[in-house]
Amino acid sequence: MAVSEAIAQAYRDYLAAMDETRQNRRRIDGLLGLGGGAGLERCQDDFVLRLTEAVDEYAASAPDEASVAETLRYMFAQALERRKDREAYWMLLASHSIALPLLDLLGPGEAASLRGFYEERYPRRERLPAQKAVINVLKSRERA
Repeated sequence: MAVSEAIAQAYRDYLAAMDETRQNRRRIDGLLGLGGGAGLERCQDDFVLRLTEAVDEYAASAPDEASVAETLRYMFAQALERRKDREAYWMLLASHSIALPLLDLLGPGEAASLRGFYEERYPRRERLPAQKAVINVLKSRERA
């Protein structure tokens, strides 16, 4: 039982690229709308592409349910670990929607367990459409 290495690598690469982009910014970047945003946007676009590919490949590999649950917990915890990094935080929250295909690999018991984990960490007042979609899919898997 282990987190998908390709998925974990997509997160590591994204966070490293975000750090590097921030470090390479000039002090004036972003002032009055000048510069600064393109590097972050490129990091985010690359992350979505790489994470989507990693999730699709992982799902196609027919992983066991316990590994899927562990990988999902890892994915869902990433935003929580980076709440203070506002530039990465919102992308990490939105990336939960990329995990939706993996939820279909869960049985009712694991879906219920993961929903408890998720709802505890993402209270109703903090949920965006991606979090609502995750909860809705988990609820439907519980009844499967």
